[in-house]
Amino acid sequence: MANTGVEVQPPAPHAILVVDDAPTNLVAYRAALESLGREIVTATSGSEAMQLLDRQHFSLLLIDVRMPDMDGFTTVALLREQLHKLTPVIFITGDSDDATMRRAYEFGAVDYLVKPVPPEILRGKVRNLLVLYDQGIELERRAALLTAQHAQIVEADARLQRKDTNIGILAHDLRNPLAAITTSAHLLTRLPERSEKADRLVERINRSALRMAMMIRDILDYTRGCLAGGIPLSRQPTDLAALSRAVTDEIRAGHPTARIELQTAGKLTGDWDPARLEQALSNLVTNAVQHGGPEVTIVASGEEDDVVVTVRNGGAPIPPARIAGLFDAFKKGHDNPAGLGLGLFIVREIARAHRGSVAVSSSAEGTVFTFRLPRWEGHDEGSVTQSAPHLEERPAAEP
Repeated sequence: MANTGVEVQPPAPHAILVVDDAPTNLVAYRAALESLGREIVTATSGSEAMQLLDRQHFSLLLIDVRMPDMDGFTTVALLREQLHKLTPVIFITGDSDDATMRRAYEFGAVDYLVKPVPPEILRGKVRNLLVLYDQGIELERRAALLTAQHAQIVEADARLQRKDTNIGILAHDLRNPLAAITTSAHLLTRLPERSEKADRLVERINRSALRMAMMIRDILDYTRGCLAGGIPLSRQPTDLAALSRAVTDEIRAGHPTARIELQTAGKLTGDWDPARLEQALSNLVTNAVQHGGPEVTIVASGEEDDVVVTVRNGGAPIPPARIAGLFDAFKKGHDNPAGLGLGLFIVREIARAHRGSVAVSSSAEGTVFTFRLPRWEGHDEGSVTQSAPHLEERPAAEP
């Protein structure tokens, strides 16, 4: 079981309490039970037994029925509030009539023995009851540990939700000052007299503002994915071929040294959110360019019910230890420490919102991300897997 900081120590074996007004019986019971390895505490009256129970717990109560002043039944009735609910009670009596036996069980006895009790019989019954008591105490201990762990998990989840909510609020509030920056930069371009240096500064401001806007968008998508039941969609008939070309052209322009090849085959239309698909494809292709080297191949292939897009890049394979958490939020690559680490997380959330899936496989031959989309809403359940299917058909490269 995982260590959560909750320590519930295993209890020490509890003693056996034997109550009988005859000292010779107490000696005999002690001799019969001492081989069980438990401390044996004796009392000669119900009043003494009550005082002992104020100071310690007992794993079993062995009590004589006939005692002066307070018999065994009355003693057990008074002790019931002090006894642990799991502590078994064995009555011992010289009476073997049915009425006495029924009364013993009415008072909560788990066994009823008639004198003289053979030592091996007494020892065997007590041994079995001690095993049941110890098992019950261990179950209580584990239940307490699980309860404490559950409370910690609930509190940790609440803290995470509060943190995610605060992140979302911050990102939302940042949009207004960012809008003021971009508006001011636009106004600077309209000044009648401006220097070349001023133009370069405006261009730098616009590039930084665009990057900030994308980061804010990603943070808002993250909070929607975590707190609002997923990324919202605005579905409409979409041509994935045209969308893929637009994304590819845009990334080629931003990475002129990269060699990005786009291949399409089959029917590539469906009922999707084009803005979200553009965002997902842009994240996948940009991720491939930044982490996998300059050569990237995109294949969009239409199947009967689904459309599949694979993004393949070379470079060193992703370590297996990173594969499992690759789509988690805030997982930044070592070679891109400036990013937020939300790109692949958002790809996963967009796939799930479309009832699709995203998968990744990585080896010495390259890394392949596979983005699968049902053509229509409700066709499939969204998922994330760590192995991508291989596309056997390799259509001709698009000019």
